[in-house]
Amino acid sequence: MKKILILLTSLTFVFATSSWDDDYDYAIETAKEEKKIVLLMFSSKTCKVCTYMKTKVYPNKEVQDYINEHFVPVEIDIDEYPQTLGYKLLGTPTYYFLSFEGKQIGEAMIGGAKAHAFLQKLKEVKKASQ
Repeated sequence: MKKILILLTSLTFVFATSSWDDDYDYAIETAKEEKKIVLLMFSSKTCKVCTYMKTKVYPNKEVQDYINEHFVPVEIDIDEYPQTLGYKLLGTPTYYFLSFEGKQIGEAMIGGAKAHAFLQKLKEVKKASQ
């Protein structure tokens, strides 16, 4: 039973994070085509908060459904791609929200949050984009 639970948890993580791309230009183009907001996350492999977000927050069904409906998520790992594309990073994770025209919506979000708080932030960004 424990092995099945671990397998299901792993599969949930794989499916929940599979929609995150690492191609910034592709995300911008997709956002334009789908009229969605770009959810840009800067992360690093050694970032414990990034791992928390990926394993605990993104797999949350409400968070996952809201992201899929309104956002084009893209993750830039600063260990692999140290160029920050002109964005300021004060730590990882750092989130930027961009309209489908490429304009920043609100302030950057630095650090993580529990699923409910992150979902509220996404809803605030969505409302501000209208």
